[in-house]
Amino acid sequence: MKQKIFVEFDGVLNTYTGWHGEDELFEPRDGSADFLRMLSKNFQVFVFTARDREKVYKWLIRHHLDDYICDVINKKEPEHLYIDDRAVRFDGDYGQTIREIENFQPH
Repeated sequence: MKQKIFVEFDGVLNTYTGWHGEDELFEPRDGSADFLRMLSKNFQVFVFTARDREKVYKWLIRHHLDDYICDVINKKEPEHLYIDDRAVRFDGDYGQTIREIENFQPH
């Protein structure tokens, strides 16, 4: 069985530039279809979002990305990996984590 991988919706799959309301889902990021296609060969791909799951799923269908994903989720589950554009990885060193937070710049 393939391992699960969770891909954040905003900023990873779309061209998110900041909150513009719940109905603004932005356009797909260039290369997102190829990215999801490649991931889906080796992983069960789930789209992770705090947004309305149904709206995101309809967006995926509209942009022909739904074939590569298993589901859209809005809660953490056991996984192999999360992919997010706004994340700091904790490696056991709190001091290093604080420094990364202080220097963090979203793309």
